[in-house]
Amino acid sequence: MGTPLGGSWRGWLAVLALWAVATIASAQSLVLPSAALAAAPQAQRDPYDPTGFRAPSLSLSRLVQGDPVPARVLSGEFDSRFEAVSGQQVWAPKGQPAWWRVVVNQDVDAAIAPQLTIDRPSRREIELWRPGDDLPLRRAIYGPDIDLNHSTRMIVFPLPKGLHKGDTLYLRMLAADLMQSRVEIEPLAMVQREDMMHVGLRSVVLTAMGVVAVLAFGFWIGLRERGYAYLGLTLILQILTLTSDGGEMRVVPWLNEIAPDARTNIVLNTAAVLASIRFLIFFLGLRATQPRISRLLDWCSYSLGGLIVVTLFRTWKYSALFGNLNLLAVVALILYATVVAVWRRQREAYFLLLAWLPLMGLLVVLVGANHQWWPESDWLEYTFPVGLAFGGLGLLLGLTSKLQQLRRDRDTANRLATYDSLTGAMTRAAISQSLRSAVESAHRSRRPLSVVFFDIDHFKRINDEHGHRVGDETLRIVALRTRNRLRAYDLFGRYGGDEVLVVLADTALRDAVRVAEHLRESVSGSPLSIDGRLLPVSLSLGVAELVPDETPEQLLERADAALYASKSAGRDRVTAHGAEAAREVVS
Repeated sequence: MGTPLGGSWRGWLAVLALWAVATIASAQSLVLPSAALAAAPQAQRDPYDPTGFRAPSLSLSRLVQGDPVPARVLSGEFDSRFEAVSGQQVWAPKGQPAWWRVVVNQDVDAAIAPQLTIDRPSRREIELWRPGDDLPLRRAIYGPDIDLNHSTRMIVFPLPKGLHKGDTLYLRMLAADLMQSRVEIEPLAMVQREDMMHVGLRSVVLTAMGVVAVLAFGFWIGLRERGYAYLGLTLILQILTLTSDGGEMRVVPWLNEIAPDARTNIVLNTAAVLASIRFLIFFLGLRATQPRISRLLDWCSYSLGGLIVVTLFRTWKYSALFGNLNLLAVVALILYATVVAVWRRQREAYFLLLAWLPLMGLLVVLVGANHQWWPESDWLEYTFPVGLAFGGLGLLLGLTSKLQQLRRDRDTANRLATYDSLTGAMTRAAISQSLRSAVESAHRSRRPLSVVFFDIDHFKRINDEHGHRVGDETLRIVALRTRNRLRAYDLFGRYGGDEVLVVLADTALRDAVRVAEHLRESVSGSPLSIDGRLLPVSLSLGVAELVPDETPEQLLERADAALYASKSAGRDRVTAHGAEAAREVVS
């Protein structure tokens, strides 16, 4: 099999390099304004040059309780009830309005077109009273008060007259979370530059995620591998979550109506976690290799599904905490499963460890910051979506590597095999040898393996009534129809006469029964056209899944017993044989 990363190390270096560049770029967008404050002496600075601007000092205080009539607040009646806070962070109790007083400690020249900016604007509604204002300016990312002149990075209020030392601004803030937002006064040129950086980076990240999602769905359609569908769905839901939280959904009228609803955020985030759980169970083959972890993840899925159902009808005040605790449990389980898989030298585990280990760490930091378990960090605003984009790309490479390995194994089997000249299927000797190798590999890696054994109903009668040439053509058409319903790396062999054996790698019994039913329908669904006449043909099929320590011969005996049960029950049906006895599953 070679080294764990095989020939893909160059691709991984490229991924890591791109991630580093994006992270550095995002960091620069955060620190550049502050670093530029010491750029040049004050006398040499152009008032329109954002790099020459030093943010004025602000004093913030918060009204401890109540939501009085604005006129009473503006008159100064409640000034004694405002309590000073350190720093320049504002917040509001979840779902309740909060009043803030902002006092400017130095003059702000109107020539620089000053703007009051408030970051982390998602799900915030803010009203601002400037000196002399009787009516407030209202701003929000969604709804009737959106400001399309600026990006969704900040809520921006113009201060066209400038400010004098000691001037007071009043803020009334309504928020759907407890996250803190920083208040600053910046020149319009600086705000516009930050808008451009924000839009540029968000566009790159969302486009990258969209491209990877489209590629994943394309591979799913072309290769019929459901792992790609899980990955594509995960990325699409993450894109919707990011654009809902980040405000980009406001450009679509009907999304602008539902995005501000707190339930939208909960449903999208929870659905994204559910999709990622299904993908990771498939990607690591946990149902076969680590069944206990798989069952625990299933319980997390049920719990999150219940949260979605509840949220569709009403908002539960503990929804965010409940969902995030489930997310942390999922992260812990996946991390444990990945470490175990690496210990067992599962190739795909290396990809998962490199692609999602940083992302898992970012998730933990983000969840803790949202619940104020530890201080929040500005770098999360960009690093997390960048991590999502490159994590998705890494897992796409991992899935592709996994499929390539399966194809290499198939090609090796094909080179060793000979083929039946009539049906194009592997001969009995070749399929038997391939089955033996597949069983050994399944036991070694603890992955599922199933076989389907089938033959043509009343094939002797076809030969007797229509001749052997029609019988041969029947065999050829049946082999063609059934083989076309299988995946590229499934093994398909003529075991003898009209008996055919199909070996399904990485396939549990339930999925194998569905495959067998597709095979049955491919033949019985429409009659065969031979020599200008229509010949109705049906199949009887038996299915069995490999159990621990079972030999290939024992597995075939159980599949043959299931086939015999199908014939005894009336033919044209599928019967599955479990570890104890045969039972009819599909007819």
